[in-house]
Amino acid sequence: MRSFLRTKLACYVSYFTQGIVMNLTAVLFVPLQTLYGFTYTQLGTLVFINFVFQLLADVVFSKPLDRFGFKAFSRLAPLTCFLGLALFASVPSWAGRFTFAGLCVATAIFSASLGIWEVILSPIINGLPGEHKESSMAILHSFLAWGMIAGIAGTTLLLKVFGARGWQLIVLIWSILPLINLIQFWGAPLPSTKPQEQLMKTRSLLKNRVFILSFLAIFFGAAAEITLMQWISTFLERGTGMSKLAGDLLGLCGFALCFGLGRLVFSIFGKKWDTHKLMIYGSAAAAACYLVVALSPSTALTVFACWVAGAATCLLWPETLVVAASALPAAGAALFGLLAAAGDLGTAISSFLVGTAADLLAPLVPDSFSISAEQFGLRAAVLLGCVLPILSVVFQVLLKRGVARAKNE
Repeated sequence: MRSFLRTKLACYVSYFTQGIVMNLTAVLFVPLQTLYGFTYTQLGTLVFINFVFQLLADVVFSKPLDRFGFKAFSRLAPLTCFLGLALFASVPSWAGRFTFAGLCVATAIFSASLGIWEVILSPIINGLPGEHKESSMAILHSFLAWGMIAGIAGTTLLLKVFGARGWQLIVLIWSILPLINLIQFWGAPLPSTKPQEQLMKTRSLLKNRVFILSFLAIFFGAAAEITLMQWISTFLERGTGMSKLAGDLLGLCGFALCFGLGRLVFSIFGKKWDTHKLMIYGSAAAAACYLVVALSPSTALTVFACWVAGAATCLLWPETLVVAASALPAAGAALFGLLAAAGDLGTAISSFLVGTAADLLAPLVPDSFSISAEQFGLRAAVLLGCVLPILSVVFQVLLKRGVARAKNE
């Protein structure tokens, strides 16, 4: 186990970096809107591109990973992340009226690196010697939350120091992390992948009942988790009138802290708990949180609901992976890649639809409402988003039954 310590640390830094990068655009929504006049639809498009290219990387690299192993991809991911962030920071300096298009291209590049990490990190940890895969996976995925907190708090405080126009320097500062991660993986020992002849055929996997239910469970679970997280900062600032600093630190960081603590607590005590029930109850609690955020007139209650939502959704992605991998041991790395694609597809579609709904519904604010059109649009969009955790409940219940049925066959 000691020989794999460097490997574990490299995986943790990868997920930590992913937590920073995946939310960087969301934290920069207001500066980007203020400096360049982007609409909510354009901001939603950046998020959409983020998750679409993660999804494409999930699909494109999942099968080659089983064939070629982890080494090349563990180095490709941090290098691509660095190049994408460097381009993102430089675009406004030379792109002129094509700034939005340039940011879209840069987002596509660093998002692809996040997709590669999603494909390789979980199977690397799952392939290391030792028992209690659920705990190991929860610890790994908790670093996503710690990266979120560092990225949100660090970016927000640096914006306070440098001002909105300093966002490019902030992005360059964060680009140092993937370079460090590249050095870590260069000498880290990695587990081997399963021989091709021992793997389940992709066609058989795609037809498998447990896989289909796992795909849909992660699709809606990830959408319920990431959609609220992506829009908390903007919602609290524009929807409730809270300052950006307070919204980022109390809303986004509070969500991420509860998100990470939930995974950490599960890594310690999860062996004693029913994972399926936790994911079902967590999805139901998240649905209630969406309703509170959308309808509550109290800013304090809205912030508290964001915190609860962080804890409620913390297991929906990593533990569905563990459930599926345990039920389908011959699926190989392709299983992790395809399920990561499900999560990215869910978040891409839902985040884009929330942004578009906010723009489309804003003009429909009733005259009797004492809120602005912008506030109405944001609240209505979050209210519509409540369907995501509700569908997560449905498919987690079906997944539990599907796994039990597969064991009895």
